[in-house]
Amino acid sequence: MLRLKNKIEQLSEEINEQVIKIRRELHQYPELAFKEKKTANMIIRELKKVRVRVYENYADSTAVIGVIEGAQPGPTRVLRAAMDGFSINEETDLSFSSKIEGCMHATGHDGLIAISLGVANVISQVKADLQGKIIFIFQPAEEGGGGAKYLVEKGLIDDFNIDMFFGCHISPDLPAGAIGLKDGVLTSQSDRVYLEIVGKGAHAAKPEIAIDPVIITAHLLLAYQEIISREISPFDFATLSFGEVSIGRTYNAIPERAILRGSIRTYTPEVQDYIEKRMKEIFKGIVSTFRASGKIDYHRFYPSVISDKKLYSKKIKFAENIFGKQNVHILNKPSRIAEDFAFYCQEKPSCFAFLGNGGDYDVHSAHLVIDESIFLKAIQLYSNLLFYALD
Repeated sequence: MLRLKNKIEQLSEEINEQVIKIRRELHQYPELAFKEKKTANMIIRELKKVRVRVYENYADSTAVIGVIEGAQPGPTRVLRAAMDGFSINEETDLSFSSKIEGCMHATGHDGLIAISLGVANVISQVKADLQGKIIFIFQPAEEGGGGAKYLVEKGLIDDFNIDMFFGCHISPDLPAGAIGLKDGVLTSQSDRVYLEIVGKGAHAAKPEIAIDPVIITAHLLLAYQEIISREISPFDFATLSFGEVSIGRTYNAIPERAILRGSIRTYTPEVQDYIEKRMKEIFKGIVSTFRASGKIDYHRFYPSVISDKKLYSKKIKFAENIFGKQNVHILNKPSRIAEDFAFYCQEKPSCFAFLGNGGDYDVHSAHLVIDESIFLKAIQLYSNLLFYALD
């Protein structure tokens, strides 16, 4: 075992510069959900270089599956990396910044792809000692597209006889060189809501003949925040935020219609149920009070990522050995982000982690810069973890 661990460490160091080079190439060509064709082709190219069996366009999507099969029987474990970029213009001034207008790898998916390709490279060179199979899933559409759910529904787990899943995400909340782990619930539940208010338009000088959706929207936004501040216990986490409010196009006309789209984050099913119920009740009450009509669509989107206790314990041991005990952060509460890795957790034992990135900007920021110094330890961690997952 010591010989193999030393070999994995050596190989990881040898390929680290190449991993950084791959990441920088990927970063220049981000693509949105289910459109990651160039990204997929880059991944396929790199997997074939290290003689990994490749399944292209899995489930009629851009998904790429890489398979390394050991010489001896054993469980099938997965390392998953998301491929899609984020709909935002990059503002980093990096020499390798995005060349695609309106799209950026603002969540670090380029780094996670590169890390996974590095792990595939390492394991392909030590597969003579491997038991079972290691599968690399390069998944489309994590950023709101539910790519994990799509692949699960298309038969991913049965097609590849998968026993367990591993994954990670970049986290500016942790210092570079650290790793964050938590047993059980690790991320929030993420829901979406769509509101449409239909009133009656009129000239701005004649408000008495209008049914004003602007006023109705204001009452709704304030009432909804009262759910969080006055109906949810301070000891229970919940957020309700509207990122899109579209009403009218001119200053001197009362519009007829308003469209709102929002995001709800919770940790428990009980709070999730309560917020959905109250949002529908409040919408019906306020809209009818002001003589308008409309609709509310509440969509339960991503469930929580839940780390399996046994896999979590195993990951802690490897993380402490590779990152150093002082750099392993045991998180005392779930993250507020959502991750569609959660759909894998619902099917098989899974374990997720946050790779510390540090920096002044959060994910989804046009200014986010990934610290490439974190790649080496991540490659060493997942190479060891996947190789020895059955010990």
